Amino acid sequence: MLTKALLTLVLIQTMAIADETTLKNSDGSEYKAPRLAGDSLAIKTIKESKIKGLIRYSGQYRDTNYHSTQSGDVQPTLSNQQQYSAIGGYLGYETPDVYNMAIGATFYTAQKLGSNPDDRLGLGGLDESDGTASPYTVLGELYAKYTDKTNDVRIGRREMPNYRFVSLSNIRFSPITHEGVTYENSLFKDLNINLAYLTRQKARNSTKFEGMARSARLSESSVRGKYNASNYENGSYIGSRKSMTMLGLALNKENYTLEAWDYYVDDFVNTLYLYGDYSYTLNKDIVLTAAFQYASQKNIGDNIAGNIDTYLLGIKGQVAFKNGITIFSAYNQVAYNENSYGGGTLFVRWGTPQMFNSYQVQDSELAGTKSTGIGAQFELGRLGLISNSVIRFRYGYYDMPDSINDADAAQDRTEATFDLRYSFEKNDGFGIFTEMKGLSVQFRISYNDYKTDYDYEAYKLRYGYEFETVTKDFVDTRLYVDYMF
Repeated sequence: MLTKALLTLVLIQTMAIADETTLKNSDGSEYKAPRLAGDSLAIKTIKESKIKGLIRYSGQYRDTNYHSTQSGDVQPTLSNQQQYSAIGGYLGYETPDVYNMAIGATFYTAQKLGSNPDDRLGLGGLDESDGTASPYTVLGELYAKYTDKTNDVRIGRREMPNYRFVSLSNIRFSPITHEGVTYENSLFKDLNINLAYLTRQKARNSTKFEGMARSARLSESSVRGKYNASNYENGSYIGSRKSMTMLGLALNKENYTLEAWDYYVDDFVNTLYLYGDYSYTLNKDIVLTAAFQYASQKNIGDNIAGNIDTYLLGIKGQVAFKNGITIFSAYNQVAYNENSYGGGTLFVRWGTPQMFNSYQVQDSELAGTKSTGIGAQFELGRLGLISNSVIRFRYGYYDMPDSINDADAAQDRTEATFDLRYSFEKNDGFGIFTEMKGLSVQFRISYNDYKTDYDYEAYKLRYGYEFETVTKDFVDTRLYVDYMF
């Protein structure tokens, strides 16, 4: 009887502790510490439905100031303005399952609304392929799928949100979508096996699907080593279409994640990406999270982009408090290798840049970038200050190679950002990029400051580069009004 009583007491205390440490949002859902994710990586919180839609207004404005590189005390400042204003979104439908099979399709569109001067292009809100700000409509998804308890097979065009280097980059009106065959297997507990053979990709503001090499935006001026010049015209790759084979393994446990990905683009580049994070509940008020990332890119096959030999390193730490305050810091380093494409610059154009210090403007993929970032997020609704609101502050310093001995020098820069998101549906339990249904408003602003502290005239004499201006600073402002259903 005594043993039974002691066991009962232990059970009651355990249940009490569990109730104490299980945090809830205002709507009764379980509170979880904010996820470590890329700046524009969609965070899925809703299940797929047969009909999906988004109505979005978005506007963006950037005014970039330039300094002359001419010697002298007086340096005139030049200005370059870019902007767009439009309404768009998507509408998709997936048929009911028949023997675990279904067909889906999604249309994406962006239409002018407000001022869209053709002399202020460059931000990619509308289709700019013909040199004007043009509206567009595109069938971005058209697929057939088979899904059972452990297998998911899809053929055709589709969104691919959760494949790291291959993802959505959904920060304009339509995300990147890919065409090919994908297979996911979840037979083993907590382990997802991902396979894909991708033939083409559609950029965010485009109606065209292009091969995986053209989608990488190859520039002949950045090529190092031997290559076939006939593959390029006016500096851009025009060679045969190249496909990507992808393999990914993702182990997701309660308090840690381990992932390994490989992306093999025929005759171009092989990318290996490793990621891991670990969360530790210090007490009922604090959750600590640490993460690492590593990527390696090397040329393969016929070397259509010449020599490629570069890498990415990254670490990140985060402290999340139950009251809705999250503090984080990260460090990233990209290799500097003048014998590699672009001096060691990473290829990241197949989705959301994965670097921890990928901010509103700076993606930290350029050759030799050493970046340090700090920031904090505040769930104002959870804090009881302003209902239904989240704000975030970040500051990043990007140390670039800029010695006279560095042929691929670039200006050092800093970026300070402020993000505000207001939801008409949820008081708390969401972040800046959490995907959720209903109406929400997001305002973003960043200030980018560039250092001009090296001898441009000496640099031009040594390397023969011709440039008359360098970036001084600019402000980038964005507004989103979303209604998701």
